[in-house]
Amino acid sequence: MKTTWYVIYTKSRCEKKVASLLSKRGIENFCPLNRVVRKWSDRIKLIYEPLFNSYVFVRTTEKELFSIKQVTSDIVNFVYWLGKPAVINDVEIEGIKNFLNKNSNVQ
Repeated sequence: MKTTWYVIYTKSRCEKKVASLLSKRGIENFCPLNRVVRKWSDRIKLIYEPLFNSYVFVRTTEKELFSIKQVTSDIVNFVYWLGKPAVINDVEIEGIKNFLNKNSNVQ
């Protein structure tokens, strides 16, 4: 069965948690993280924030979508387009990965 990239919509600020839980279950996923330098009054720190708030990409078959949604209550739903789960091409995922490798602190 052919696997495809789909988009998961998560609860606010739960992207990294959802990606971690999916990884623990052996489900291929991609949560693009942006390297950002944050400055506080007492320190400066490099942190990783999700590039797309509330979105995680998951590579799976259409058959397994329902079971993935049951992994955690932090998954709200899949993103739909024209009544079907939105599909993301491999080329677009690779483009995001290449862009993040070359750039940091993206806004």
